Amino acid sequence: MDTVLDVVAAAALLTGTAFTFIAAIGLFRMGDVYGRIHVATKPATLGIALTLFGAMLQVPFGSMTTRLVVALAFQFWSIPASSHMLGRAARRAHVAPAHPDVVDEFDG
Repeated sequence: MDTVLDVVAAAALLTGTAFTFIAAIGLFRMGDVYGRIHVATKPATLGIALTLFGAMLQVPFGSMTTRLVVALAFQFWSIPASSHMLGRAARRAHVAPAHPDVVDEFDG
């Protein structure tokens, strides 16, 4: 049973690390603030979740598992809220999307 748990934990840790690495590369590849917000939230959230899940499988059940669950819950709560605030601030500052063919439906 420990071998299966170790394999699942290693797979979760490696997959989470890969998602986080892809998000870091995406920050350099995206051209505007809206794309960077997207790439910083979607794969990074999944990467953090998988990494914390893999860590939960490796530590003995107890206070450390509780701390990891609280950290995961905080990440799921704070990442969407912060990305929404960044997008709203960019919108209020009239930051245009990088692609000129994007239609801004909020302009009246």
